[in-house]
Amino acid sequence: QRVLNSSGSKIYDANTNALAADITLSNLVSGETLNHSGTATLSSANAGSYTISNLTGISIADNAGLASNYTLTGGTHNFTVNQKAISLSGTRLYDATTDAVASDLTTISGRVGTETLTLSGTGSVANVNVASNKTVTVGTLALGDGTGLAANYTLSGGTHQLTINQRPLNATLARQYDGTATSAGSTLSSFDALQGGETLTMSGSGTAASVNVANGIAMSSNGDLGLVDGTGLASNYSLNSTVINITQRVLNSSGSKIYDANTN
Repeated sequence: QRVLNSSGSKIYDANTNALAADITLSNLVSGETLNHSGTATLSSANAGSYTISNLTGISIADNAGLASNYTLTGGTHNFTVNQKAISLSGTRLYDATTDAVASDLTTISGRVGTETLTLSGTGSVANVNVASNKTVTVGTLALGDGTGLAANYTLSGGTHQLTINQRPLNATLARQYDGTATSAGSTLSSFDALQGGETLTMSGSGTAASVNVANGIAMSSNGDLGLVDGTGLASNYSLNSTVINITQRVLNSSGSKIYDANTN
């Protein structure tokens, strides 16, 4: 009988099965083929390269050759379990950086069964701006053991995406009392959450809940108040709320009298 060799591979699946469908027979006489079926057993479920003695569990059958002319016993039977590709996804608020931090990539897809993994490090996206499903370059991102072994998985070949959402801003306007409730965006005093030293301005006007002097008066309607590009892009932010600080109006005065020899 002619001794057959074999080789095969599969993606890590947490079991020790080496299925006939994943195995290729070799050392057949030119032009002859055989069918093979069954399941061989690996010494470990983990990713790695294995030798299977005699390919126990796999049987051969006639096709364009006679199985009785061949044997699997004594052949070289190699099988590789390849790492399974993991995909990452997540979201964060705009922060003026291209960082894709592990703590933002909270969805780890592609794990086998109930196995868990950890993630550390920082990847990057192509630019800082708000957008959905931005491609993440792996950088220093690395898988760590959970209930599953990180060595059985790889980030290579996975789809890694980060969605950057607009950062909400709270705006504070400031002006002197003028007897009206109308407040223009041009009276902007500050925003609470601009990132990376960026600046924005405001356009339009809104209506304050009160005309009187006070701090933190809510704008009962934001009206047509809008964010305008400064050193940062307005599209990376959203206007969450607006309040106004109305300060006392400074009065001037003038007067006169006829000289009366006193300072009154």
